[in-house]
Amino acid sequence: MENQDQPIINEPKEETSIFSEEDFSVDIYDKHIRQARNAIFACAGILLLSLLIAAFSIPSGYDDFWIDAIFWSVFIAGFVALGFWTKKKPYFAIIGALILYGISIAINGFLDPTTIIKGILFKIIIVSLLIKGLSDAKAAQEMQKLKI
Repeated sequence: MENQDQPIINEPKEETSIFSEEDFSVDIYDKHIRQARNAIFACAGILLLSLLIAAFSIPSGYDDFWIDAIFWSVFIAGFVALGFWTKKKPYFAIIGALILYGISIAINGFLDPTTIIKGILFKIIIVSLLIKGLSDAKAAQEMQKLKI
């Protein structure tokens, strides 16, 4: 009779899962995201190098270089910002980098159609690294949502 007066205490049961902690880790996606981040910073570096080369090889009668410098500096700043943003939102940062890179290729192609063929290997490498990182970035971002 004494047991009826005492409240029944349910001890918390340890939840077991068929998934391990590694299944919810974003580290498995980090390699391709890191490669995509490096490709984004490489784009910024190449654009900066191109801007510096253009600055030192300006023809003597060209006074409007500052417009070009501001325009390409915005692109460089955009790539740098997207590169840092891959730490927080890799999927959206890589999509933004693909769009920005496509715009820069289109503008260069419009100004000088031979630039589409120039550096084609570099362009293919950058785009393939970004696309490879895109699927992993989407999965990593979904994992981060599940963890929060």
